[in-house]
Amino acid sequence: MQIQNFGGINELRGFLKALKLVPEFDLTVQSVALVRDAEANAITAQQAARDALKDAGFPVPSQPLIQTGGPPRPRVSFLVLPGGLNNGKLETMCLSSVSVDPAMPCVDSYFQCLHRAGLALPSNMDKARLQAFLASRPEPGMLLGQAAHAGYWPWPHPAFDQIKQLVQAL
Repeated sequence: MQIQNFGGINELRGFLKALKLVPEFDLTVQSVALVRDAEANAITAQQAARDALKDAGFPVPSQPLIQTGGPPRPRVSFLVLPGGLNNGKLETMCLSSVSVDPAMPCVDSYFQCLHRAGLALPSNMDKARLQAFLASRPEPGMLLGQAAHAGYWPWPHPAFDQIKQLVQAL
């Protein structure tokens, strides 16, 4: 299994087209799974994922977590985070998994305090809340992936079920 970052949403189409140009792609790649954030509109994000796959000449699943295609072309599936028809992103999913952590009321109080003080809140509250949560851990300042390696996310939590389903299908 190989994970590749396609950059931002605007780079997805070009990345998928370039992916198919990798030498021996058709001979070595059995499955392709696309994972992207829903951002503000999960339905639009799902359609954009399907459109990008179609534009690059991949088989197009009718909905998330459904595989389509197969020999001689790779099987293709996609997932829009945080999952289902929920708006948000990877950070939203991770925050959901720690919603009952004792640090979360403190995180929320911090941003309420900023608001009461008349300070502008961050434009990306999920990223900001995630960083505030990570600041509450024994080793603060980690990036999201580093926090995953450190065991800060409770993997058995249902927030991660669709990611697990996608990986198991590969």
